[in-house]
Amino acid sequence: MNTHIVKHARIRTPALFALALIAGAATWAPRHFTLARSLPSADATVASPAHLQLWFTQAPQEGSVSIRLIDAAGDAVDTGEPVRSAEDAKLMEVEVGHTLSAGAYTVAWRGIGDDGHVVRDDFVFTVQAER
Repeated sequence: MNTHIVKHARIRTPALFALALIAGAATWAPRHFTLARSLPSADATVASPAHLQLWFTQAPQEGSVSIRLIDAAGDAVDTGEPVRSAEDAKLMEVEVGHTLSAGAYTVAWRGIGDDGHVVRDDFVFTVQAER
């Protein structure tokens, strides 16, 4: 028997098994409900936005999303109610309705995905001073 062939077979088999496990895990790993992106985006410096847009990794359950805008002093800023986009079920929008003063703002959101778990998170963006 050729020991050269056997030695290479022993090396390849564990490596192929490991690759198969990684590939399999990637295909069946559950998709969790979370924020995929937003406008304004986290840590961005922008002009006062007319609305906030949050795209989730899956369409949130009907009526489960809340989006709060909080100023640097920790006070809630009045906004409209979250509305689901007619074109994209994963997109929720909130009208700001007025010009925001310069400074840091926190967007605190909450929603429920397909698995029924409540997910909460937040991110910060900054409104630049008008020139």
